[in-house]
Amino acid sequence: MCNYFTFLDELQTTLSIFKSLPVCCIVLNENAELIDINKPASDLLKIKDIECYTRKERKLEMSNLFSSIIQDILAGKTICNEKFEFRCVDNSLIYVNLNVSLFCEFKDVFIFQFTQITLIV
Repeated sequence: MCNYFTFLDELQTTLSIFKSLPVCCIVLNENAELIDINKPASDLLKIKDIECYTRKERKLEMSNLFSSIIQDILAGKTICNEKFEFRCVDNSLIYVNLNVSLFCEFKDVFIFQFTQITLIV
């Protein structure tokens, strides 16, 4: 008997793997609307109720570099270890090393992977 996997099956598998990663990961659309977020990222950004946050289609407040990063990714450039700023739910700022890529085969969905850094002033 053959098993046929559809694109949606593969997407669900990818999302379940994404949820278990130890590195902070967020899936966003090109408008910075949150599609999915894993536990390490939600903890770092101080999002207590992920389902409530995603259902409200809230946008994460991010550095104004977001638009240029999205344009770079769509132009085929690599975003790796870029210094980036997120605003947490409590309005505090965190600084991260950011890696960004297209999510699966979508042209308007992106995965942001990051680790927190401390800026030395």
